[in-house]
Amino acid sequence: MKVRVSDIKESGVHIETSENPEWLVNVPELLTGDKNLQLTSRFDIDIQLNKVLKEVTVSGNVQFSIEATCSRCLKAVKLDLKPEVNLVITPRESVEDKDKNINHETYIGDEVDISGYIREQIAMSLPLKVVCTENCKGLCSNCGLNLNTEQCDCESEWVDPRLSVLKNFKI
Repeated sequence: MKVRVSDIKESGVHIETSENPEWLVNVPELLTGDKNLQLTSRFDIDIQLNKVLKEVTVSGNVQFSIEATCSRCLKAVKLDLKPEVNLVITPRESVEDKDKNINHETYIGDEVDISGYIREQIAMSLPLKVVCTENCKGLCSNCGLNLNTEQCDCESEWVDPRLSVLKNFKI
């Protein structure tokens, strides 16, 4: 998504587009067909670009859906994600020498490419651990039964037989 800075007028530039899943090249987990995490929609991008002097402000959001596996009970969960995009991009020549070590979003010439930043926001919005509900009980560690739907007859306090000798140990 490249925009010429000189084309950004006082009212700004509004971009509303939809991208195919192949556009997201930096998150291979969504493209490989992994059953634990699958993309189920296109990326709907709605952003506004404004310019003050030579500084470009990008704000808006990206909307997409994924299907993932609950990390407790292994149930399929559909998540609608809507990460926000907030970015200020400055011309590279305006970054002072003392600030060169600080990570700045910059552009060279008259063209700004915001695709990489949007892809980065999508990657950072993916959950590390998916849970179907906050009170998901998960699977029984002994018999594997889904404790959200059924109650098992396993002992609630399972003791490793190798450590059972320590049960009666007194200090």
